[in-house]
Amino acid sequence: MTAARPTVGWIGLGAIGSPMARRVLAAGFPLVAWARRADAAYALAADGAVVAPSPEALAARADVIATIVGGPDDVRALHRRLIPAARAGTLVVDMTTSAPDCAGETAALAHRCGCLAIDAPVTGGVGGAERGTLTAFVGGDPAAIERGRPVLEAFCSRIVSCGSAGAGYRMKLVNQTIVAGTLLGLAGGAALARAYGFASASVKDALGTGTASGFLFDSYVARMMEAGGPTTFTLGLLRKDLALARDEAARCGSPTAFVDLALGAVDAARREHGDGAGVQVLGSPDPG
Repeated sequence: MTAARPTVGWIGLGAIGSPMARRVLAAGFPLVAWARRADAAYALAADGAVVAPSPEALAARADVIATIVGGPDDVRALHRRLIPAARAGTLVVDMTTSAPDCAGETAALAHRCGCLAIDAPVTGGVGGAERGTLTAFVGGDPAAIERGRPVLEAFCSRIVSCGSAGAGYRMKLVNQTIVAGTLLGLAGGAALARAYGFASASVKDALGTGTASGFLFDSYVARMMEAGGPTTFTLGLLRKDLALARDEAARCGSPTAFVDLALGAVDAARREHGDGAGVQVLGSPDPG
């Protein structure tokens, strides 16, 4: 391994993972990719990635293994395959929004295999991944975090150390709880604006620099008012994140009333629109 350009093994080529991986390649890191959908991995080959035939083959070639997958079960199953196949000293960086107890399991497995692990979930959306302006919430040993920093800097403008293993996951769940509240507020506001007959452009112009403004307002108010636009974050993913947040809140003895309310709203939208619908449908008129 060279200090400047370790070989990065990448698993997770969804809507946000693909532009992150492309930024790693563009930063000059050798990249080995694997995906359950082979076409997703081969799409990176044109940019210079090597496609591995299996997670184990990827692990054997990588100095840093980066994963960003669906949820805790995916993380556990994948890391149980990857880490025993990795070389001693390999760093595992998981960027999934996952359960904090996954961090302890991954760290223990990594320790037994002579590897290192950090949890580093990201926020900032698909656009942030494309621009390289994501924020990573990182949990783990400070030395391991510094090992991972050059790779994270390829797609993050902020890397925030949150504490020991699992702290990055916990901070992301705090983030997602706040995001859910903002999205539900935007949905209610969009419905009211629509009832008044306001156009989305008028709402953006009037509110875009006031106390209601911000990243999510800019991203979603028009999509919610018009119930359209690109899908960059789905109801299914939001529901998964909120369920994790509720479980953690219950475990810590923190109130769950808001998360329960948010889950109810998301579940109602899922019944109407399906898991794959974008969160902008939260602003759609009530069915019927």
